[in-house]
Amino acid sequence: MDKKLKIGLVFMVAAVVLMPIAVLLKSVSEVATIALLIFTMCLELIGLVFVIWSILKRRKS
Repeated sequence: MDKKLKIGLVFMVAAVVLMPIAVLLKSVSEVATIALLIFTMCLELIGLVFVIWSILKRRKS
């Protein structure tokens, strides 16, 4: 497995793990929930960029 693909998958798994925590924080603090949701969306976006980059690199060679 390519290094960039592994990095992308780690970011995506981290975002999936953090998402239920954001839902649990909803009753405690709305600001913390929104901040954690934005953070998980950024993690998903970074992971997606790495995965697409890996796929495009593999397709070129």
